[in-house]
Amino acid sequence: MAADKAAGAEHQHPMDAATVLRRAVVSGTCASLMSTGMLACGGSVDCGSAFAPVNAVSHWVWGERAMHVNRASVRHTVLGYVIHHSMSVFWAAFYEAAMACAEAQGGQRQRVPGRVLGGLAVAGIACFVDLKCTPHRLTPGFERRLSASMLTLVYLAFGLALPLGAMLLRHAAGKRG
Repeated sequence: MAADKAAGAEHQHPMDAATVLRRAVVSGTCASLMSTGMLACGGSVDCGSAFAPVNAVSHWVWGERAMHVNRASVRHTVLGYVIHHSMSVFWAAFYEAAMACAEAQGGQRQRVPGRVLGGLAVAGIACFVDLKCTPHRLTPGFERRLSASMLTLVYLAFGLALPLGAMLLRHAAGKRG
């Protein structure tokens, strides 16, 4: 009987899917905000418009014309941000699921270095998938408005911001408890 309990325990995860998704919303929002800030900085430097890289994301809906819009607009900037934010939460779900699995295997909460490395790993995977594996129509679009060095900084900001969400949640839980 004790063996059955031990075997069942190794298949239990400390977080259910709903908790992983809730955490992904927080970490994805942090990553979205940080990477959008870096997109704006990169756009200002590389193409003279803080809005151009975010507008480019709206090419999912508006096609090639979105690549050339430099001014802020609901049609391009807001839609581009909504798409970027949604995809940030999507990638954050993978990050949070990986952190939950690591915690389940190790039996303890991931420390900051492990969370940061996890965030950078997910950002690297996202970059590879976004730029090398995704059909042209569904790429982020901002890669066509930014230099390679700025693009690297965008994904780096994204990866470093993912663990920020977990730290914010832990800080909030500590204040409540």
